[in-house]
Amino acid sequence: MNKWAPIGRVQLLILGLFFLNLGANQQVQAQPNLSGLGSIQTDTADLAAMQEGLEVLGIIPWRWADRTKWGAREVTTDSLLRWEHYADGHVLWAQRSDVIAYELGTVGRQSGHYVQGFGPGDQKVYLEGIDLSNPITGLQELQYVPIHKVSSIQELPSHSLRSDWRLRDYYIIKPISTLNYDESSFNYRNLEFGVGHNFSERSHLELSFWDRRAGGNYPANEIKGSQLFAKGYYHLSETLRLDAWVANNSFEADESFGYSNSSASFPFSEYGPSPRRNSVSSSSSRSDWFVRLGHRADSSSLASSFLQVGRTSHEFTLPFGTDTTAWNIRSFWFTGATALEGANWGLSAEGRWSGYTNRIGSDTGFHTIKQTNWWELNANLHGYWKVLPTANFRLGVEQVFTGDRGSALSRWVSLDVENKVIKTNLRLGQGLQLRSIQDQYWTSNSWQNDGINYKDSPLQESQYILGSVDLWPERILSIWLKARYSIESGTAMLAPSELIQKEMRIYYAKEHNFWSTSVGLDAHSAHWEYGMSAMAFSRGNGQIQAQSAELFKTDMQFRLRSHVFWKDYVFERAVYTKMGVRLYGSPLANHNIAFDTAAQWWSVQQNGLTEQPAFLRADVEISSRVRSMMVFLRWENVVQGLLGPGYFGADSFPMPGQRLVVSIKAIFRN
Repeated sequence: MNKWAPIGRVQLLILGLFFLNLGANQQVQAQPNLSGLGSIQTDTADLAAMQEGLEVLGIIPWRWADRTKWGAREVTTDSLLRWEHYADGHVLWAQRSDVIAYELGTVGRQSGHYVQGFGPGDQKVYLEGIDLSNPITGLQELQYVPIHKVSSIQELPSHSLRSDWRLRDYYIIKPISTLNYDESSFNYRNLEFGVGHNFSERSHLELSFWDRRAGGNYPANEIKGSQLFAKGYYHLSETLRLDAWVANNSFEADESFGYSNSSASFPFSEYGPSPRRNSVSSSSSRSDWFVRLGHRADSSSLASSFLQVGRTSHEFTLPFGTDTTAWNIRSFWFTGATALEGANWGLSAEGRWSGYTNRIGSDTGFHTIKQTNWWELNANLHGYWKVLPTANFRLGVEQVFTGDRGSALSRWVSLDVENKVIKTNLRLGQGLQLRSIQDQYWTSNSWQNDGINYKDSPLQESQYILGSVDLWPERILSIWLKARYSIESGTAMLAPSELIQKEMRIYYAKEHNFWSTSVGLDAHSAHWEYGMSAMAFSRGNGQIQAQSAELFKTDMQFRLRSHVFWKDYVFERAVYTKMGVRLYGSPLANHNIAFDTAAQWWSVQQNGLTEQPAFLRADVEISSRVRSMMVFLRWENVVQGLLGPGYFGADSFPMPGQRLVVSIKAIFRN
């Protein structure tokens, strides 16, 4: 059987649906139309500026269809993000109420997160259609996301967690300049500036530069990075829009490999910590470009159909030894989607094909992945049926094909009920996840895959039930609960070899259970905001496949969060100010998961790791807005030394100490 056959069938199906939808709904040339002003997606920092832009608007601004009707949840929006400070995507994820974060102590590093119980390898993040997964490790490269440009984030949980990130569009026929600047002690600096211009009602071009520095709080812990970014769009007609994107990122980082001081007596100062490696550094880069053609039925409709083609390159070097993973990957990808909807039903199809080339080059000793070419095809089908005015039945099917790693089929069904008092969701499913390239092919002197034949390595499988309940959503007081329980097998982990203790092997766990839950309360009024939440998860004991007598043991992970803010106009209504405090901590000592720097691997097993003591972090925040300018102040770890010395984001990786972060965000309309 021709191994390329599945590609042709899925692509033809998506192309056929796309052009069928395109031909049925194609309209005449766009005309000035201001009937949809209530749904404009634009920068809303200043109402007067927004109205000024609408006066010359010739085309109703483009709005991409959200994924909530297919079962996704809104995580955040532009109006919420503008009042916060996040150095990059990892920091944004770490501060969520339903996340247990394992941070590596500074900006620019691939922190690990358990989001609603989904681990670092169980997440997929797409930024405007760009897959942010590393092609070797499968980890999410959120450090490349320009948070100041993000307008919305939506999540769809199933056997894995999919997140879709959208960037902000501007619709003003005037030049726009943006400036975002953050600074603090410990050599931290974050500078981003850009310019944008709508040359007509139809076209827009945006350019920006992002420079980053961090470190200095501990030895061998400094980084520097930069990003060159350009995007543009052009309305071909009332129903068609062409988008283009180019971004180039680079990072250089000192690699301490963690610190050898014990957690209980760690000094949390730049003079005391002892890095495991003193003079090792890494360099990494990522570049992306794409061209996308989007379609909407008419100027007042959401755009749900598109064709997109792009190219991505990843490079990473860490010249430490022959057992250090490294890569130089080029990928070419194509994706498309379309949707059909009736009065009370909807059906959407999406397909994605990616081909990868691993350029090993002359330094083969530092490239532990010898696989040179592979491809992957992903097809998704989602549907909904409005059973009652307040109830929706939803389903999803995902099929993944690969060249030589097999295939995986996953499916789920859910029931959603929403009214003024309660919003609830219950989902049942079964999922298979393919091994990452690192899981499947990684081999060197000290790292070995346990499978004699890599193709016999088991897939990661889960049968799960998950749900959420929101009481009195969007009211003055709301209570929410999220929970997931799954029976899993095939989870990959690193453990010492039975034969050679200095050698690490990739083992796979037999059947074990996993549960996670988070609960919270949010209250708000005209001048006050309050919230508190608790998040916990635990992975039950399970036998290691090759070592039936040995169990991998994990303890329960538990985190608490709380915040209280006051907000109102000050200085005779010239400035709108929001100020308050955030608390984050764990009342229990626990074993944080570990990051292996040489392997670029987040280990799920915790036996043998140092126990981290209970901790409490308190941050005091003040943010003020004057027209299109925001000023943000945050005193981080203000109770360090009073309620505890500090805390570790991950095993042997401490977080920065007490510091003041100053951030300025400004938008200038000429």
